[in-house]
Amino acid sequence: MRRRPLSALAVIAALVLAAGLVGENPLFGWGHGETLGTARIREVLPRGTDVAGYRVVSVEPELTDQPSPDRACGAVSSALTSPDRTPSAATRLTLRAVGETGHGESVVSYSFSEDDAKSVMKSIRAALPSCAHYNAWYADLYTRHGLRPTLSPYRVGDDRISYRRLDPPPEDNASGGSPVPMAPGPLQEPGRTTTFVRTGGVITRYPDAVPQAVVEDFTDRFHRAASG
Repeated sequence: MRRRPLSALAVIAALVLAAGLVGENPLFGWGHGETLGTARIREVLPRGTDVAGYRVVSVEPELTDQPSPDRACGAVSSALTSPDRTPSAATRLTLRAVGETGHGESVVSYSFSEDDAKSVMKSIRAALPSCAHYNAWYADLYTRHGLRPTLSPYRVGDDRISYRRLDPPPEDNASGGSPVPMAPGPLQEPGRTTTFVRTGGVITRYPDAVPQAVVEDFTDRFHRAASG
């Protein structure tokens, strides 16, 4: 029987827990080995207030063992984890449009030293060409996707990387998944956009539904948190 692999976020959570670093890190100014922890991120985010029509409804350590909702390419996910660059905190925020009652949008922040965060962004960029066509393991089936670099919808932060995740067109046989890995095939444009924004040592992954004003607000808060 094929064993289902852990998702990249599960690996992050395991490494963070093993290091005993989730949730209680003090705040230091970003430097070569200092990080912004979950507790401080929780403090600075706008809980219970509205930002551009959205509200943060939860902030919690990212401990899920489920596959990424983006069915991320393994090379991009692995860029966030390495023995030398383990995040000191992985924090999931749930954003919900004011007046709505659905699941909302998941935004995940990873805390590193600033030097390590720069290296992670470099690794994500380097990984994207290998994700032009890839298979993800999801719900006991392989699904075929591709990542295409694109211009960032945001103009904030110290660095940004955006890509579109493309899926097979509905009429393609691959759209239903397969018990075995699939060869490259047609992918449907334009796809969903994911953006990583680096703010000092915090790298935050935003789905395309999150508006610029919210990202600007979070970026300002991360900068203020780092400056004390």
